[in-house]
Amino acid sequence: MASSSNKRHSKDNLEMSPEKARKLFDNGGVLIVLNLPIGSVFGIDMKVYQVGEKFLGLKMIPPGLHFIYYSAVSKDGNVAPRKGFFYFFSPQEIVMKKWDSANEDLNSMAPSGEEKQRIRENLPNIDKNLGPYPYQVLKEWTRLTCNISESLVNRLQPECGFVSSVTEFIPQNFPIQESTEPDSTTEKRFQTLEEKYLPNMKQVPGTEIRFTEIPKNKYPDGSSAAQITMYNMDSTYVLEQLLEHYQNKEDILGELQMAHVCFLIAHVYDAFEHWKNLVQVFCFVDAGLQSYEDFMKTFLTILHYQLKEIPSDFFVDITSSNNFLVNTLQVFFENVKESNTSEQFRKFVDNFRKNLTKALKWDFETVPDDEQPVVVEL
Repeated sequence: MASSSNKRHSKDNLEMSPEKARKLFDNGGVLIVLNLPIGSVFGIDMKVYQVGEKFLGLKMIPPGLHFIYYSAVSKDGNVAPRKGFFYFFSPQEIVMKKWDSANEDLNSMAPSGEEKQRIRENLPNIDKNLGPYPYQVLKEWTRLTCNISESLVNRLQPECGFVSSVTEFIPQNFPIQESTEPDSTTEKRFQTLEEKYLPNMKQVPGTEIRFTEIPKNKYPDGSSAAQITMYNMDSTYVLEQLLEHYQNKEDILGELQMAHVCFLIAHVYDAFEHWKNLVQVFCFVDAGLQSYEDFMKTFLTILHYQLKEIPSDFFVDITSSNNFLVNTLQVFFENVKESNTSEQFRKFVDNFRKNLTKALKWDFETVPDDEQPVVVEL
């Protein structure tokens, strides 16, 4: 298996002692992958490989959550969109997958207990065909996924069992008659063309990541105009509505991490949008800051490690040069500054802000253009 790892990572693997390698081999999980086309992209967690002739899978996989993903290569050399799945490995667990050329996907195999035992006994013979888990990325991976529980994965992962970088659509219905209304405007002409020729499309059921829906109503029923204004500026109510969907409030932070992994590694744009929306909900909490100090400290710690994996200009809107995350965090820092939170929490947040400013050169002091005072010439 050819690897995209750099020299430092290769050196790390070579420096592993034989005793440690044997222990990891004996206790780690094994992923057997059969018939994946040569030249395909294959990855686990933060590590990506290119499949070689002798590739049969991975060994020494540490117990816990992992994300396995792949982009198969066709006979014509075309690379398919990335697909992947989350899986919690048990110690010494053997998982088998086989490439189905007809469906162009990895299918699960369910060997019996006896078959698994034979595979386990045969592992020394296929050891050279199994790539070792890249332990140099384990700490990084753990930091990015520490709040993702197995129950949360089962709840959020698509019903089809895998995450795809490309949304699959099916037509719901086709237009059956043309509009007889005159095309009086450019907008109306485009609408008419769409109605005439384009079918209504819907995502294939079971392929969507089942993220928790963020409440569209940001305020309680019966709120006055003044209260509606307040709730639109303070997302405490929205956060509390969201938390009702989770048995443990830490699970919402696990969902934040899962969304991050899905857009960072699986390249799912909808996951990026959900991640942004959750970050905005957390950062716009105002009245509830004092009650959620521990929650917010965990959120900022998670965000700290997530931002290490994303280019600093990733959040910039090319049409306006505004940085979504800078503007959102600026609101959060102002809310903390005006809150009655503890001194310890304020210091934690201030250190977080200073670290961001130093590492990413983000300016949290400049007032955005749309909030600048308007100068009226008399």
